[in-house]
Amino acid sequence: MRKTISLDRLPHQIENLLRTSWEGHESLVLEHNGKPVAAIVPMDEYRKWHPDEGENLFAYELPAHLLEAYHRLLDKKFSSGLTPEEDVELAQLDVQLDDAEAAQPLIQSMQRKAAARDENWMQRFEEVITKLRELKELM
Repeated sequence: MRKTISLDRLPHQIENLLRTSWEGHESLVLEHNGKPVAAIVPMDEYRKWHPDEGENLFAYELPAHLLEAYHRLLDKKFSSGLTPEEDVELAQLDVQLDDAEAAQPLIQSMQRKAAARDENWMQRFEEVITKLRELKELM
């Protein structure tokens, strides 16, 4: 859903509008003299446009079909033996699993940094709301 508001009315309604965008997942279009000049969008929408800036970049899971192939080849290795091609495939899958395991501390660190960044954003958001309330009282 999308709402439109004139910049003249923005100072009086900013808190409600930001909460609407944040909690209601609605986009807000800001107008000046009847023309759109800016937009406020929910973070999930922003992350769609800028996926390289979100913590989702670090959410890596090995695809299930690779895990299944690894276990199938490993079982075959110990039950009836592998062909040379299967042996190479198993070695490649083993490297991919090792890489994924080695990356886990880095992934967790990046996720912690993203969570801290989001917490910092929330703190700044609350500070802006407080300042806007003060401005509203002065008007």
